[in-house]
Amino acid sequence: MNSEDKNDRTGQIEINEEDGMNEGAEDVRAEAGDEKSYKELYQRYIRLAADFENYKKRLAREKSDIITYGNEELIKALLNVLDNLERALSHSEGPEEDARAVLEGVKLVHKQFLSLLEKFGVEPVPADRGLEFDPRVHQAIERVDSADVDSGRIISEMLRGYTLKERLLRPALVSVSKGRGEPRDNGSPSDKNNGGDGGDSSGIFDLTDEG
Repeated sequence: MNSEDKNDRTGQIEINEEDGMNEGAEDVRAEAGDEKSYKELYQRYIRLAADFENYKKRLAREKSDIITYGNEELIKALLNVLDNLERALSHSEGPEEDARAVLEGVKLVHKQFLSLLEKFGVEPVPADRGLEFDPRVHQAIERVDSADVDSGRIISEMLRGYTLKERLLRPALVSVSKGRGEPRDNGSPSDKNNGGDGGDSSGIFDLTDEG
């Protein structure tokens, strides 16, 4: 082997070694880049997890506040009604001529209270005489004969019902006509509820099964 061939082979080996070193350096840089990206992603994950945990805690506090203080505005408005009622009652301790002032004061409080309920979405259930009985919002406590009110229509309201934004809070308790009744003996049983003195609601029934 002459000196020129030997030099060529030596140069080739040096080139191959240099290429191998370059490839190794690139692999190291790639691995370093992957590790850096992983650390960045991990840090982002940690921050997002912390933010989400803080969000859950804040949401829990807000929910607790809503439950605790959700009726704050209603209570404040009721305090105004209570103030006026106490003023009206204070007149009852005066001379007898103050009775008219007490009555007017109570009427004013009643009007204010109804206005307050309406402001918060509470409305009375219509139950006027002659109105058709509606089992969705009315509850019949008695059915009686009536010559001037058609069967299935309301004769009188015993207890006013209310709705809250179209949701029924309590039904109106009413007496309902069953039309002109047939004559019967004095000893025949009455259609009224058997609730004792009439104030017991145990005898309440509805007309949902009536044709």
